[in-house]
Amino acid sequence: MRSMLHCKRTLRVRPYKTRGFTLIELMVVIAIVGILAAIALPSYQGYIKKSRAKTAAADLVSLAAVVEGRFQRSLAYPAADITGTPALKAAFSQWRPAQSEHFTHAFIASTPYRLTATGSGAMQGCILTLDGENQRSATSECGFASW
Repeated sequence: MRSMLHCKRTLRVRPYKTRGFTLIELMVVIAIVGILAAIALPSYQGYIKKSRAKTAAADLVSLAAVVEGRFQRSLAYPAADITGTPALKAAFSQWRPAQSEHFTHAFIASTPYRLTATGSGAMQGCILTLDGENQRSATSECGFASW
């Protein structure tokens, strides 16, 4: 009798438990992630561009401090234009720009001087300027109006 009960128990069909996701559920999740990515990616790229431009602006301020330091020692600004980030690094050895891969820097000898950072690559069109009278400007492609 005992063996008969044991057999009945083992032969009983157990209900099938489903585990995992259905294809529809998976497709809905993928669609939601795609929509969120489509919304978030342009905002993130704008944030990155604005961040790079702000760092380049800080590079210009530090370059202006180095130029003014040289003026304090020699009582003269450089007389010739210095274009290109490597040439500026050589002329002002204390200056180390953080955004040298995305911007090209220049020193323009005018009254008294003007510093520029011109964007390249993803930063194309972004031009930042700072002159010896602390007048600052940025093009609209930089992501901010003034600094």
